[in-house]
Amino acid sequence: MSARRPPDASALGAANRYCAALARAESRDQWLGALYAMEGARDALCALAAFDYEIRHALRRARDPNLAAVRLAWWRGIVAAERPDEAAGSPVALALAAAIDAYALPRASFEAMLDARLQEIAPQDDFNLAAFRAFADESEGARLRLAALIAAGGVDLDQAGPHAPAGMALALTRMLSQLPFKAGSAPTLIPADIAARHGASPSDFDARRASAGVIAACAELRGLARDELAEAERRLNGSDPAILPAFIPLGPLRLDLDRLDRNAARPFEPLSEVSPLRRQWAIWRWARRI
Repeated sequence: MSARRPPDASALGAANRYCAALARAESRDQWLGALYAMEGARDALCALAAFDYEIRHALRRARDPNLAAVRLAWWRGIVAAERPDEAAGSPVALALAAAIDAYALPRASFEAMLDARLQEIAPQDDFNLAAFRAFADESEGARLRLAALIAAGGVDLDQAGPHAPAGMALALTRMLSQLPFKAGSAPTLIPADIAARHGASPSDFDARRASAGVIAACAELRGLARDELAEAERRLNGSDPAILPAFIPLGPLRLDLDRLDRNAARPFEPLSEVSPLRRQWAIWRWARRI
């Protein structure tokens, strides 16, 4: 492993500003969460949000799944500190490397986030609810664990484990919201056992067939997301307030689930947008517990 040189202060400052701008534009809920954190943690939280966006964007940007996998492999080298010179040329990589060093962040959690993106490219053949839960823990759950560490100044205060149900709620809601864009062109990650329980199958989702079974399966998944959200909030009520900024994205989640409910009979049609002001208001109300 190559030794990592301390970054130039001006270059790191520019990288942090880039990440903040990227997070504000593309991951606004996470960016707002960073604003509720201690000032010293905000740069690292924005770097984490920017990394999360970049690895998700790798899947959308590459027409060939193999090219997306190559890009994810590049990020794996960045996380492992194996590409210090290349990291210096990427503002997100530079800021992320600084955050990892400053907070002694576990590289295994970043590896999990990357593994989750690979799972999106080629999910296992028997992808069921248990597999989805594992996927949620590697994607949203791992990111929440890292954000909680940063928000708490590098101390593990996530003792009640709210990241697990919170990650599941976020992953389910994101998956259902992306059905209009993924169904028929990319794996949807619909759990096959949930679909089968209602007389449907993942192939019905691939064919964008809004059958009674498909609609019922989506309804069950929305209900599960609400249950997981309630459990996450129950655990957070007994958690150290220092980690709460990491969980700010839970604030507007009920708005997203309400939108999915209104689209219940049309799961393959894009959702109407929630105004930024209404979304920010929901976050403000949720954040009053901080």
